[in-house]
Amino acid sequence: MEITLVGTGSPVPIPERGGTSLVINIADDTVLIDCGPKTVYGLMDSDIDMGEIERLFFTHHHLDHNASFFHFAFTSWTEAGRESLTVYGPDGTDRLVDSLYDVYAEDIEYRKDIYPTDGISSIETKRVTDEFSQQMDGWEIDALPVEHSIETYAYRFEEHETGSSFVFSGDTRKIPSLAEFAADADILVQDCNTAPVDENRVPNEEDQFVWPQHAAGEEGLNESTLTANHCDATDAGEIAQNAGVQTLVLTHIMPYRDLDAMQRNAESVFDGNVIVAEDGLTLTS
Repeated sequence: MEITLVGTGSPVPIPERGGTSLVINIADDTVLIDCGPKTVYGLMDSDIDMGEIERLFFTHHHLDHNASFFHFAFTSWTEAGRESLTVYGPDGTDRLVDSLYDVYAEDIEYRKDIYPTDGISSIETKRVTDEFSQQMDGWEIDALPVEHSIETYAYRFEEHETGSSFVFSGDTRKIPSLAEFAADADILVQDCNTAPVDENRVPNEEDQFVWPQHAAGEEGLNESTLTANHCDATDAGEIAQNAGVQTLVLTHIMPYRDLDAMQRNAESVFDGNVIVAEDGLTLTS
């Protein structure tokens, strides 16, 4: 199993990180999880064939996790030749797909006369619930409801032939059930949105792109809302330690964060390997 972190950022746009998106190469399938801003460009940068992606799983429907869906649906069909797509996710997934057909009906009809495959007209949707579990050809996936500001799921992937396992937490505060869900996984990619600011990473005020509230750290934001809906590095490390995973990857990273401090905080409570996520990073399980 191979996991590529396509986008590792947060809702706050910064050039070096796209919105949340991951690709899993498992058995003979290429699977996309979430489709945040810059996903199409991140897939191109990682040399991932979008035409091979015929399953997309959404953890939840916040902008930084689904904003590139329309772009992906079109580009994977027109330029990469994708022939089918099934989109899995919580409430709202069907409305997202329906809105593609509503807004772009004329554009779709126009392009269907140009491109040889019909990978856009029959996108299927499947609802994810707290009992979601599905056997695929050579692998399986299970879902766990986590605690965020809206309905959100973590996903666990198991590859039959190799026995390798991978868990993505989605966005969530620390909950005991997540450690149970991730038990003995090879890799846990964990939400770590809450983190201290590194003053050396904050741009000068005269720079074009500087977000003053985020440069000020959590004091410039509604801290209680963030901590109620996300983990910090210590939370992530404790989840990984309780789960007994081999590798912990910290993702969903805000601008100007102290990445070294994040890694140290996770390592202080977790005995395994800790990695701070970067766009384009590929991991093998």
